[in-house]
This record gives sequence, structure tokens and C-alpha cells, in this order.
Amino acid sequence: MPHTVGAACREELRRAGLPGQGAQARLLALLRTAPESHLRVAQVVRMAKEIGLASTPVELAGHLETLADHGLLGRLPGGAEPVFDTVPEPHSHLIYEDPAQIVDLDVSSETLLAILRHALAERPDRVEVIIRLRAGRTAVKGCTGPRCADTPRCGRERNQNRQHDAI
Repeated sequence: MPHTVGAACREELRRAGLPGQGAQARLLALLRTAPESHLRVAQVVRMAKEIGLASTPVELAGHLETLADHGLLGRLPGGAEPVFDTVPEPHSHLIYEDPAQIVDLDVSSETLLAILRHALAERPDRVEVIIRLRAGRTAVKGCTGPRCADTPRCGRERNQNRQHDAI
């Protein structure tokens, strides 16, 4: 992992109220330098093995959930297996089922509507539109992380109690 990426990831983790050292720091640095921005747990497990990150698939899945809960990763809605997005800021996606591909759409509202109109005109019976309105951000009881008030769920609270009591 390049030093600058590692330092930036450690700082991101600290700002999110998470430890800036250890497996989560190495994992976040790995994800920030990954060639793909949309990753399933199995892909992350393979990538982690390649760099010698000693974590089980269950531990890695937990780390991914915690990073997403603290706003350091995005999480795509739907699907049987979670897909994590290395770009946590809200943006649009075009998801192809065949071939299985997810494309980021960092476009204006007007361009997004034009893409949607075009897809509906070409394949009216094969287009599914999902609009996700992100939840209001509320603090989680018992968590003191600085980003906790900015995230819908806090991994620290979930991992300790396995339940959430939103304030």
C-alpha cells in the first residue's frame, strides 16, 4: 500500500471514530486502490489474501459493514449478496444483469433523465428503476464516534449489542 494512501485512510478512519490502525486501515487502503469500485465480500476476501491480510471472510464482512455504517464505503441496495461501493458519496448506478456489471453514473440530473428515457425507449419491458432516498441521519444511543450523528447506523453499537436503538 502506498504510504500516502495508508496515511489518508488512517485519517479517514480516525475522523469516522474508528481506530486508524490494524485490519480496517489495511482493508480501507486496499479498497481505495482497487481497480473496481463495486465489490462483493468474496472479491474482497480474494484481494485480502493476495496482500496477506489475515482475516476470515466473516471478519472481513464485518469490517466492510462497519466501514459502510460509518460512511467510508457505500452499500448498493438490493440483491442477495451485499455489494460495497468504494465511492461512499451518493451517486447513480446503471446495473446490467447480463453481463453482470455495475457502472457509476456521475452525471447531472438532466443527463440521468436522458439515460433513463433512452433505456426505457430501447427496452421498455426490461428496465427496472430503483430510487433510494437516503435515511435521515440520526445518532445511535451509546456511540460517541464523531460521525455517528452523520450515519444511519453505527457499526460500533451494532457490533456490541447487535441491536440499534435510534435516538
